[in-house]
Amino acid sequence: MLKIKCLLYFTFFLTITVFAQESKPKIIEVYPTTDSIPVNILRFYIHFSAPMQEMDILKHIKLTNQDGKNITGVFFENQYELWNESRTEVTLIVDPGRVKLGLLANNTMGRAFDEGKKYTLIIDSLLMDFNDRKLSESFTKTFIAVKEDMQPPDPKSWKVLLPKANTKEAIVIDFKDKIDHISAYTLIKIIKNGTEIKGDILLVNEEQKWAFNPHKNWEKGSYQIHINSSLEDIAANSVNQIFDHKTSDYNTKSKDDFILNFNIK
Repeated sequence: MLKIKCLLYFTFFLTITVFAQESKPKIIEVYPTTDSIPVNILRFYIHFSAPMQEMDILKHIKLTNQDGKNITGVFFENQYELWNESRTEVTLIVDPGRVKLGLLANNTMGRAFDEGKKYTLIIDSLLMDFNDRKLSESFTKTFIAVKEDMQPPDPKSWKVLLPKANTKEAIVIDFKDKIDHISAYTLIKIIKNGTEIKGDILLVNEEQKWAFNPHKNWEKGSYQIHINSSLEDIAANSVNQIFDHKTSDYNTKSKDDFILNFNIK
């Protein structure tokens, strides 16, 4: 009888422990997801499984080079942390003074990353959610810095794979570029007769492909893909403007949506 009671207590304790571990928040992803990041990267995003407290995020982040040495002075120390409305994603800004050529920080310290070098972003497990639960584990992202990206996204070069009528097949866009994931989720719309088509978006291939599944079957007819001119790649180059432009080269093109027309048969 004693053995049975001990076994029951052990099983109960193990169940509670496992539940507690599973209920802890965790880091789902760090964007961009690619492990090849241009030296002029402007933003990283940390996506959590639960709403998180504000805890001076930069104190919980370490960046090391390929020799394992800490690198400082990379991220911009903003007065306010840049969280989304649901408190599940925070944005880390690489000091713009080191990203843009010709500025004092860039002239004295250079870019934050050197082409061809390997780096590791480490986020410790001490960050807490609103239930005072620490992260279940720390998170690391290792990447290689590659050549600067000075080309804006070009919708004219995108490859669009069309679905068939009377199905909920996905329409797929191959950007042939690494697009900022927030831009991809929010700044591309499918329009028919002036009305936005509702559906679900999935980003794949390191944010280089965009797949849209409609909530209702596709109807035959003409459609448009509306791309907001603010859509950016991971180096913050927008459709009509590279991030690291000279003032004299400022682009005065229309800021209207870029439109791609297509037909479903």
